[in-house]
Amino acid sequence: MSDFRLVGEPALMNNIKTETERRSRHAEGGDPHHYPYARHVRTGWKQDADGAWSHEGEDAHLWEVFCAECGDTDGPAQLQSPEVQALRGPYQGEHRAKHAATRHFKLT
Repeated sequence: MSDFRLVGEPALMNNIKTETERRSRHAEGGDPHHYPYARHVRTGWKQDADGAWSHEGEDAHLWEVFCAECGDTDGPAQLQSPEVQALRGPYQGEHRAKHAATRHFKLT
C-alpha cells in the first residue's frame, strides 16, 4: 500500500506529499494537519448565487500561498483577513512562494 496521499489541490500539493514527510515536518515544529501550499495567483474572481467563488484565470508570473487552516476562504485576496492577505502574497516566483508556505507550516 502506498504512503502517498495528496490533500488540497493535487497538482500543487508537492510541498507535503507523504505521511512520512508530514511526520518529519511535524518533528521540525510544524502541524501535521496544516497544509499551506503555493499556487499561481488566481484572477477574474466571480461569486455564484450560492456564494461560492470561482476564478477565470491565473497570473503566469505571480504566486500566492493558500492556507485554509488559517482562515483563507479562497476568493479575492482583498476580501481575506489581514493575516491571510499577508500570507497570500503575491510572491515573485514559485520558489519564494514555496519557501513562504514551508516557513508558515513550520511556524504553526
